[in-house]
Amino acid sequence: MFRNRRDRAPDYGLLLILLFAAVLRLQYLTLPFAEAHRWRSITNVDIARNFAERSMNLFYPQVSWGGPTHPFVGMEFPLLQWSLAALYVVFGEHPVLARLLSIAFSIGTLWAVYALGRYMFNAATGRAAAFLLAISPSAVFFGRIFLSDTPMVFFSVLGVLGWVRYLDTGKMRDAIFGSVATALAALVKIPAIMILVPIAWAAWEAKRWRALTDRPLITGNLIALAATAAWYWHADVIFHQTGLGEAIWHPSGTYPAAIAVAAGQFVGISHWSTFTQLADPGFYREMLGRIWGIHLTPVGLTFALLASLTLWQRPRQRILIAWLGIVFVFILVTAEGNRHHEFHQLPLLPPGALLFGLIAAPAFDPNWLRTLGRGRLVLACGVIAIGLSGWLTFYQSDVVDRFFRPNGLDNGPIQAGAAIEAATAPNDSIVTVEYDQFGNNSPILLYWAHRRGWSFDFLSITPHVVERLAEEFGAAYFTTTNWPGLADRQPVLADFLKTRYQVTLPGAPRDTVLFDLRRPATPIS
Repeated sequence: MFRNRRDRAPDYGLLLILLFAAVLRLQYLTLPFAEAHRWRSITNVDIARNFAERSMNLFYPQVSWGGPTHPFVGMEFPLLQWSLAALYVVFGEHPVLARLLSIAFSIGTLWAVYALGRYMFNAATGRAAAFLLAISPSAVFFGRIFLSDTPMVFFSVLGVLGWVRYLDTGKMRDAIFGSVATALAALVKIPAIMILVPIAWAAWEAKRWRALTDRPLITGNLIALAATAAWYWHADVIFHQTGLGEAIWHPSGTYPAAIAVAAGQFVGISHWSTFTQLADPGFYREMLGRIWGIHLTPVGLTFALLASLTLWQRPRQRILIAWLGIVFVFILVTAEGNRHHEFHQLPLLPPGALLFGLIAAPAFDPNWLRTLGRGRLVLACGVIAIGLSGWLTFYQSDVVDRFFRPNGLDNGPIQAGAAIEAATAPNDSIVTVEYDQFGNNSPILLYWAHRRGWSFDFLSITPHVVERLAEEFGAAYFTTTNWPGLADRQPVLADFLKTRYQVTLPGAPRDTVLFDLRRPATPIS
């Protein structure tokens, strides 16, 4: 990835930026998975646990909320989850390993953005772009929880870098690198196919119509697309076999017909746009507020816009504008998912950071800083000033209180899970209810209880589905963390459960109950 011997020399500015990024990401390293977006991160660590404990078959990921007999789930290529499982096999199940793995991909993304910025423009631009990613509140937070979006962004940047290099050098190794990185990005999470737009723009600028006859370029990207299509076809087959999926082509929050026939209303979660969402001015205000506040930061967004407006005539600049443009199209096409999940906007960070870097580059150029004064003092003062500004930018975003939540973690499911684990046997299957709505397929309580079973919400749970799961699928227990709410909304179910034996749960939160579906209630004397 280096062009000459001089490029092999350590870039000490970059090393300082990577160290600063690591310090921010290593905060609260040992916190349990109880912060913001814990649902998705726990889903992923649950899949990793199932790999490690049951089967390391990469092609058939399993979840704990699918029951003991058909737990396979249709999802993105589980490279991240499988990698964590491999670490579990070697070192044991330590949640800190999940955070460290995510941090490694996040730090790797900074290096990749630096490498791309240096190759396309200069080292100072690469450093500036890496610095913005180092302090971006969203890049920091989502770079230390266990989400597939982090490796997706990492491989996406490498894919663009590989193909931009190939279009300059014509070397087959660059084409292979670009093809593999593009394939991995899209396999890990399918929105990464967006990078085909900046790759296509780079090809147009380099070769115009001759790009269509460039065999390595066309073949490499077709292979990446074919690998992606093959995996997601396989994932769709799994979904139709088990009814379990992670909202790729079908809404999540469902169960197969054999279970759903006895259940109430399933409220599926879809990420695609609706007219109502697109017509809501609040959606656009919210997206802009996130880009301003937690993604690119106020200075980052201002500089990125300035670069877009003043430098658009520079050829390689337009690659970044095309990249950023397709991300905005993606946000509009998947407005539902983007409104509910801040991490869906992470793909805008690399092109946005590189645009920022074009304007901010002088501040990250030691030669330019030395023009402001003599000696190393000016350089040191510049480094300190940049570091302090980044530190203040990160903490003024309020991301610690809103997302990390070190003083406001939701520890209730952890306590409930520990109590349920102590009261049940490892092979017991459990029916769970945690939420009043949108709670189907929740991984949280089952993960903390270290048990398998099924999860429903107030709308979908019924006495019939509980009886069916007990009689035909071997459900041994029913539990909820909101017994008063469930009894109020589902009085018939509550009356049915009162005919079963209620297990004492020492240490569980107040509204948590556990019923043994195999035993009748103890007669009242």
